[in-house]
Amino acid sequence: MSKALDGVRILDFTHVQSGPTCTQLLAWFGADVIKVERAGEGDATRGQLRDIPGVDSLYFTMLNHNKRSITLDTKKPAGKEVLDTLIKQCDVLVENFAPGALDRMGITWEHIQKLNPRMIVASVKGFGPGPYEDCKVYENVAQGEGGAASTTGLDDGPPLVTGA
Repeated sequence: MSKALDGVRILDFTHVQSGPTCTQLLAWFGADVIKVERAGEGDATRGQLRDIPGVDSLYFTMLNHNKRSITLDTKKPAGKEVLDTLIKQCDVLVENFAPGALDRMGITWEHIQKLNPRMIVASVKGFGPGPYEDCKVYENVAQGEGGAASTTGLDDGPPLVTGA
């Protein structure tokens, strides 16, 4: 049986939680997701909350199963060449870096469009246009700004942020 996104190739430039959750959903719907990780380090969550030494953490695997991974050093010519090839071969690039990070890496909209004019670029950010758009957002900030923290804590104390 085919899935809705069979034949769609995703270039996954996401890390930690929000971005990997997005691309994992795309993989569940049949997309071929290629996760790009930093050479020598990989995704930071590979080691976070690790309960068995020497293996990827459950946190990483629960957000990144159904994907293929590659590590690239995009600061070196060979890494940049592989990345350009992937951009040419993929349909969608998903990223959740801090605002402007892709541009600083040389992966500008203009560069992507020159290599693959049909490429869709999706950015997962904590805040849209407005006073906080340049802020990085993790779980605790999202809970506080979204109001979820107001539903936790003690009756006579301040709100508490809960774990993911």
